[in-house]
Amino acid sequence: MKKILNIFILFLALIFMTKGADAATYLDDSSKNFGVSADNMYLTSLSILNDLNYEIIEMQSKSGYILFRTGAKDYIMTVTALTPVTSNIKILPANSVYSTGTDIQKIIFEKLETNKLNILKKQG
Repeated sequence: MKKILNIFILFLALIFMTKGADAATYLDDSSKNFGVSADNMYLTSLSILNDLNYEIIEMQSKSGYILFRTGAKDYIMTVTALTPVTSNIKILPANSVYSTGTDIQKIIFEKLETNKLNILKKQG
């Protein structure tokens, strides 16, 4: 009986370790730094979400977050100032379930990168 209990505990530990590794990888793919001010990236992010026809549920410019929905899944995007001319954008699922992949994040980051180049051209 003791062997079965030890095997069961080891099995549970392996499951939780795997989920932790998935979450860490997901977090790495869900964040990106941009060489544009946080204010510009916040407004650009709203524009991108609108262009992609994602439903914006709630937004707050002072704290820099946007809650949006794609299909049946909700995400929280936060725009944080790193310096006056650089910002970080993080996109995470609102329910903290990280098993759905990072396709949404990749699409948004790709469009933001394209728009970042347009913003820098206008500033220069």
